[in-house]
Amino acid sequence: MIGANMRSNKPVGKCNYRPAIVLLLSFFVTEGSAAADTSTEKRITKLFLTSGQVDLAREVVRLPLHRGRLSSGETVWFVLTDVSDFATSKKMGLTWAPSLSKAKDVASTRVAEMDESDNFIFKSGRVDFSPVQTLKAGESPNFYPPRSARAGSVGDAHYSPLVRVTNRNDIVFNAPMIAFNVGPEKISFCGGNPNYSVVLDSVASICPDNGTVDLKLRFGFADGRHLRYLSFDANSEESAVLEASTFAPAESDILQSGATEIIYTIVNGRTGPKDPERQGLNSALNGEGPSLDILAHFKEISAGYSPMWDVQLAQWSKETIEKNQRRLITDGDDITAKSQAGVLVSPIGGPVRTTQNLVNCPVVGFTNE
Repeated sequence: MIGANMRSNKPVGKCNYRPAIVLLLSFFVTEGSAAADTSTEKRITKLFLTSGQVDLAREVVRLPLHRGRLSSGETVWFVLTDVSDFATSKKMGLTWAPSLSKAKDVASTRVAEMDESDNFIFKSGRVDFSPVQTLKAGESPNFYPPRSARAGSVGDAHYSPLVRVTNRNDIVFNAPMIAFNVGPEKISFCGGNPNYSVVLDSVASICPDNGTVDLKLRFGFADGRHLRYLSFDANSEESAVLEASTFAPAESDILQSGATEIIYTIVNGRTGPKDPERQGLNSALNGEGPSLDILAHFKEISAGYSPMWDVQLAQWSKETIEKNQRRLITDGDDITAKSQAGVLVSPIGGPVRTTQNLVNCPVVGFTNE
């Protein structure tokens, strides 16, 4: 069960189900999942985040760890994954995400400056990493929605991962926080087994002396191909728990900026850890593997790309289940067609549509699986 993978020494309060809850479960990978095959033959066929060193045997990506500070003095440990400016993306090995410029003026986008050594000084934004991440799945056979969930890190009213650098032509970076207001000795876990009360729950290892952090990869699909990506923040607590990311409610306003992509999450796909058609939240919450979400229109980096993903939940219709017609879906166009035909519907009725939930999930690369 997924709950067994969570730290649970703190009590969990009651969590009411809301149909618009985003639940992406790419973090929970078990041995039975085809997507979690650790064969040495796996390889990245297209790397988008070129500053990253991908290790598919460990299912992690190593990124440069940056140290900045708030204008009030606190230390900020963070990574950079995407940037709105093309030249900067090439120079720094980041993914070009031009759509991020649409979010430069929203309230949750933090303001920063960069000094002559390219160090970031942030005006605001704090994250509390001390809570214990907990999760309790729903009752069988419908494990979704979970009965309770508590995020392992929580952003304040001024935190989102997006940062506008005012003295660099208002370039917008995706700069999610990894740790806050601690010295390097407190977060030095070069061999793994990090203390999740001081670092993000998706950290596999972190080594400030080397300036690196290894982050756990997530599994999904785009354009019919296997995709690896990262997950850092979500505007719903349940999403944050299930992605081992930061609960950042302030970032909700990014949904209205146009700086988003669409990702589909299947709710009630086929289950069974050895079923090659397995997919969805019920399966993932039962500990069978990741939910295997589908990035809607992504094929290559283009002018519309953004790491901020608007989640749309898709549920197989009762009639489709009765006819045993559920299958693994790997392409966003397939979701669209099945929604128009009434084969896939929203959990709250009608066609598949936005849940008003947002996740920060930068693409890493396609694989050859």
